[in-house]
Amino acid sequence: MDLEEFLLTLADSEECKKITYRVQTISTQMRFYIDWDLKSNKIDDFLISFRDYIASEILRAGINVDDLFKYMVQTDASNCTLFSVARIFKPKRDIGELQYLNLVSKNQVITPYVDELDIYDFAVMVEAYIFDILVSKKVSIKEIVKNELFAYETNKYKLTNVNGVVFRRDGLIFDGKGYYYNLFTKKDLIKAADNVPGFAKIIEQECKNCDILYRIDEQLAVPEDQYNDYTGIMYAKFYGPKFCFSDNIFKIGKTISVQIDEESMDKLLLVVKNPNNPSDKFLHIELETLPNPSQKEEYITTFLHGMYYPERKEFTHIDFTKNEYSYELYKQKYEESQDGVSIDAYTESDEQHYKIWCVENGHFSKETWYKLMMVSLEEEYQKLLKELIVLE
Repeated sequence: MDLEEFLLTLADSEECKKITYRVQTISTQMRFYIDWDLKSNKIDDFLISFRDYIASEILRAGINVDDLFKYMVQTDASNCTLFSVARIFKPKRDIGELQYLNLVSKNQVITPYVDELDIYDFAVMVEAYIFDILVSKKVSIKEIVKNELFAYETNKYKLTNVNGVVFRRDGLIFDGKGYYYNLFTKKDLIKAADNVPGFAKIIEQECKNCDILYRIDEQLAVPEDQYNDYTGIMYAKFYGPKFCFSDNIFKIGKTISVQIDEESMDKLLLVVKNPNNPSDKFLHIELETLPNPSQKEEYITTFLHGMYYPERKEFTHIDFTKNEYSYELYKQKYEESQDGVSIDAYTESDEQHYKIWCVENGHFSKETWYKLMMVSLEEEYQKLLKELIVLE
């Protein structure tokens, strides 16, 4: 059987599709993730079914392990497949570690240099290769929502009250279970030594006496005693000067401002508007990232919303959402009121307005709002936000 066709068939199997979303939430290559997991001499339970399926298909199709290994090495520019050999397989007793790596690298075969090759261990390597090389990295909110599982009461945006939650580096602990963060959660750190993402750190430190809501998907759940953080230390620059809003931002009606990166042509949209009932005395403040629609495809943007009371100088609600648009609608939105579509137009359906986390029923300062905006935006948009907001 053609090896490329064999691997593509595995990638298109139902066993692969069952765990693709879970794998997509892991913010590192699967070869590195599995290497990290093997330090405890196991792999995560959710990977076992597809691993076993791969092993059975290799045996059923009579695939030569060395031929398949050679194909993966030659089609893997990162060399991760080659390096993972040393982690998964041990050399024969008369072969030293360095010699073993040199032989495998030179000849691109495994079986002559190991005492016994376990087909399930080899299947782990194939599984990681499939997810890193063959499975599409493109995600669709419309497809994700079809399979989400909610065990707790949710609001209309599918968020659950998680008061008392314990945030961790790669997920949160709630009700005796670990939930790995939703695929779209921005996990950048404020300081390199932090053990929780920036948004969680600010919520923990500055959002007291309020409700915390999060999108709790049972697909991403593990028993608390099986939860482990897997992401290595990263650094995310933090822009967080103190500021106050200029009075002219809060005029009656709706104000739309757009800041553009002249090199990439990506935009940051700011919308400040009064609710329909002027007596409510609060403003909706919305930020949305608008990447340049250079490809004819669906677009997913970051949408940040807050409810601000100017007289009290505080927010009572802040949330983080991902919006998904068809190419046709998004292009019109980006181009600002072309064919009657405004730049602040919303998604075509509520499902495509995909909320991730929220804090509400509290008292949040403007500085806290600003920090949450910064840690929720990519660096390019952080720069645009600094240019867009007038600090005094």
